[in-house]
This record gives sequence, structure tokens and C-alpha cells, in this order.
Amino acid sequence: MKSEILDKRCRKTRRSITTALISLMSEKDISEITITEIAEEADINRKTFYAHYRDAYDILDEIENDLIEKLFHILDNADILKSMYNPYPLLKELTSEINKDFEFYKLLVQSKDYNSLLNKVKGVFKERFLELSEETIKTDREIVSFVIDFISSGITSVYKAWFSSERNISLEQLSKSMSLLIGNGLNSALETKQ
Repeated sequence: MKSEILDKRCRKTRRSITTALISLMSEKDISEITITEIAEEADINRKTFYAHYRDAYDILDEIENDLIEKLFHILDNADILKSMYNPYPLLKELTSEINKDFEFYKLLVQSKDYNSLLNKVKGVFKERFLELSEETIKTDREIVSFVIDFISSGITSVYKAWFSSERNISLEQLSKSMSLLIGNGLNSALETKQ
């Protein structure tokens, strides 16, 4: 029982530190953020910070790895061939993931280092998508690579714009609209193996 309480407290502290960093990243670049600032924002002391992380980049690595793990989980559970022509289930899963921790993703999208973080995640996504779709798409791999870049850049730009907007439409509505655009575009751009 005591171990469960300590584990829960540890997760809560790490979460607080992560959220503090993302919040500070909305104001300045990660290279300008000090451990003292993170500790103050997380309402902990520096010793507690160092019990969990080495530095701000260690936190950012954890955030990247967590995002990539979640993305892989979504991709691994999706039918890639169906997702190419009807991406709504895939976008619905992304929406569900965002809704689980809306404030965190909102801060992440508004952070100054969002683009470099996103580029790493998009690169991993592209490699994984190419790997999973290799048996089903007969279009030249280089063209598929550019198509994936185009779609993932579009999706991430739309999410960023949505978070910065008044959000008069739901994320679900946005996902449905993006699905139609992506599905129709992929239908005309890619040939599948029969």
C-alpha cells in the first residue's frame, strides 16, 4: 500500500514538473529556462527536481518519447489501409488522446519549442507509417513519403490553429472535416496493391 502511495506521488510530481516546463516553454525557449524556474512553477524544490530529472532537456526527451509511444499505439491498433481512405478512426483516436489531457496539449502546442518537438514526432510517424504500409501501397516510396509529410504537416498545423482559435467547433467536427480532405486526397494520390 505504501509503495502505491509513493508511486502515485512520484507520478504526480513528475507530471507537475512536465507541465511546469511546457508552461514555461510558452513564454521562452527551453535553452533559456532554468531549473529554479521549473521548480518554482511546479511548486517543488530543486532537490526534488533532481530526484526525477537531470535537466530540462531530460523532461523534453520524456515528453517526446511519451508522444511517440502514444502515436505508435494508435498506429499499431489501426488498419493502415483503411485509415488511408477513411482516416477518421485514426483522427478520432488522436482526438481522444488530446481530450484525455487537453490542458497539457494546449500548452504543448503553444510552446516555443513545439515545432522542433513536432518535427521529431512527425519523422518517427512517417517512418512507422511507411513501414506499416509497405505491403499495401504500390506507389513510389518517395512519393508516399512526401504525401505523408504533406498530410502530417497539415494535421499538425490545423491542430495548432484550432488550439489558438476560439474553438467554436469541436475537435471531433474538425477531425471529420480533415478526414474527408485526407481521404479524398489519398484516394487520388496513392495506388494500393490488390
